[in-house]
Amino acid sequence: MIRRLWPLILLLGVYAMLSVAALEIGLRVFQRVPPPEPPGFFWRLPDPVTGWSLIPNSSGRWYNAMYEFDVAVTINELGLRSPEPLTYAKKDGVYRILVIGDSFVEAMQVPIEQTFGYQLERLLNEAGVRIGDKTAEIEVINAGVGSWGTDQQLLWLRHEGYKFDPDLIVLAFYPANDFMNNYMPLEFANQQAVRKPWFELVDGQLQLNDFPFDPDKVGESRRRLRELIGVTANTNNALVTNNDTPGVLRGIGEWLHQYSALYRYLVPRLRVVAPHFTAWLAQSGLIEAGHEVNDLAQGPTYIPIAYGVYASPIAEPWPQALLTTRAILEEFKREADQLGAPLRSVLIPSYEEVDDRQWSRVLQRYPAMQAHRWDTAQPAMLTKQIFDEVGIPLLDLTPIMRQSAEQGKNLYFRDDRHFTPEGHAVAAHTLATWLTTDPEAALLSVQQPIPSPARAWGHLIWRVFVWSIVVLLVISLAWSIYKNGLRIWLRNVWLNLSTVGELLTFLVLRQNFVLLPLVVVLLIFGGLLIVAQASVVGPFIYTLF
Repeated sequence: MIRRLWPLILLLGVYAMLSVAALEIGLRVFQRVPPPEPPGFFWRLPDPVTGWSLIPNSSGRWYNAMYEFDVAVTINELGLRSPEPLTYAKKDGVYRILVIGDSFVEAMQVPIEQTFGYQLERLLNEAGVRIGDKTAEIEVINAGVGSWGTDQQLLWLRHEGYKFDPDLIVLAFYPANDFMNNYMPLEFANQQAVRKPWFELVDGQLQLNDFPFDPDKVGESRRRLRELIGVTANTNNALVTNNDTPGVLRGIGEWLHQYSALYRYLVPRLRVVAPHFTAWLAQSGLIEAGHEVNDLAQGPTYIPIAYGVYASPIAEPWPQALLTTRAILEEFKREADQLGAPLRSVLIPSYEEVDDRQWSRVLQRYPAMQAHRWDTAQPAMLTKQIFDEVGIPLLDLTPIMRQSAEQGKNLYFRDDRHFTPEGHAVAAHTLATWLTTDPEAALLSVQQPIPSPARAWGHLIWRVFVWSIVVLLVISLAWSIYKNGLRIWLRNVWLNLSTVGELLTFLVLRQNFVLLPLVVVLLIFGGLLIVAQASVVGPFIYTLF
């Protein structure tokens, strides 16, 4: 019996090798995977003012494991992702807008020309901004750095940003993590480290700790924060993705990562669809440990700290994070007033706040969250309340982003969860319109209306194509049933399936395994032709051939 199975086993092995080779070649030809080298690193650690910052005059490529983007990134000599040349001094006739924020402003996921800051500059210049009786040239400076909180943005403005002599400051606020970033007990519980200077409220006043920042002198802060957050919080969020004990297959995994495009394509997708399996692979060393290993190590009750901002009602210590953030914003406003620059802010919603399906995926990933109540509208509501109390005009992008998503626009990268070029375009157009027309926030007058963002047609065309195929297949099926009658149609389907079964059984019994894949392909092709012939478009297909 085993001898008779050997030809089948060998044949399946050959087919598997051919399939792997075809996939490997296809992924390389169509460039659907990132290179084996890690992406560029553009952040300087430590930075005495902000904890970390962008490295001046650095450059490289930025991409993620899913290869949703591949962008050439250049940081200028002043440590900003802004076009060269850029100097502290303004040219005559220039109106300078300083956009400060985190990774949504930094926008490594898109070319610099597609960032919402760059597009804001283009839109305003195309509309013709007038300052007094003269037309001004708008210059927008991108002062975004990934993972910065409002506290670091305030420190940067104090020690570096003021040198640019801005005429207007736009603060980008991301409620999904800015409240956490601004309150060090939560930030420490999440990161298990002190990586920046930090503010705390002492008798109602902001006190700055660990400034200038030196990572070798934060021992006292670590001790205080551990006592404050408690042993439970400290333990449940410890990072466990170390590789102190490499798995026996680590060498093979490293070789596959270096030389196999198929390996680099499959691994990040396996992390999403099969986290338990990838955790086992990481233990064996065949892949590197990732977030799924850490998540599973926390146990079935694990809920990431960052999602606490969505808890309804919001629980301690988040109210303290809100108070600290409010105090930082009050200081931010005072700083802007001293510079003589009006302060405006834009609320950037998370992917989960725009697309309800993304929140459902979060609940599936962390089952313990399903036993609690959550409100994805809460972060925006709390943000608007605080900004209103402080007196900073705020543009909430959530409504327009939800509306655009419902219209089929692709606003966020699915895995990276930052704005796509289309998301940046919507943000830029909305912000430009708000700054020029809103009764409470408008500072600029324009000679022409702000042009609408261009539609990204590629995504829409693909959706129309797929749905057209589905609709045609459904119409063809309905037409075939209508034309023949349901009983006759079911009988014909049964006869055809019986014939196919007999043919495949005959090949297996005769051990004609070499012909088996070819026959299956021909049967599929023949079935499609039968469907096409029986459909309402059948005559047109015959005309084409």
